[in-house]
Amino acid sequence: MAKSVELGLPEKMEIHYYDEYIHLVRKWFSWKILIVYPFFLIFSLTFFRVFTDLRIREDYSTGAVLLLYILFVIAVGTAYNALAGSINKTNIYVSKDAIKIEHVPLPWVGNKRINVSEIEQLYSKEKISRGENGLNVNYEIYIIMKNGVNIRLLAGLETSEQALFIEQEIEKYFGIEGIKVDGEIE
Repeated sequence: MAKSVELGLPEKMEIHYYDEYIHLVRKWFSWKILIVYPFFLIFSLTFFRVFTDLRIREDYSTGAVLLLYILFVIAVGTAYNALAGSINKTNIYVSKDAIKIEHVPLPWVGNKRINVSEIEQLYSKEKISRGENGLNVNYEIYIIMKNGVNIRLLAGLETSEQALFIEQEIEKYFGIEGIKVDGEIE
């Protein structure tokens, strides 16, 4: 069943049309990311406090050093996550040969290239997960390959409009008629 309503450009997204390809851009920044910065500050201050205390006491026991490493890894990981969430964007290049996903400027998991000749269908799903602050809802785009395998194309989209818009533009570019898939959002 073809989708009857064409979606407009969602917030935090851009689309550029070129002769040989289309380029979709999704900006990651959200005011929610500012919540991460205090955690980074807490872990960094705790790391420096423990580091200073260990140096003053000259305590280099395995437990103390292990605690120091754990705090350091958490502080660096939190900082990287906060920085990526503040400045990164996802580039989606759709050409007659492939769909290419690229997260820049900071490296992030999920970069991929999928040959168009292997694509059968696209669909979007809602993903609900439980976190410390309650339910977290994100959206994902999947590709059904001609061999029947489902591959996740994109994850972590903030709104159903972003997912459906990306799906719509890729299907339109390749002339794929949208077919209802179990669990797909509409």
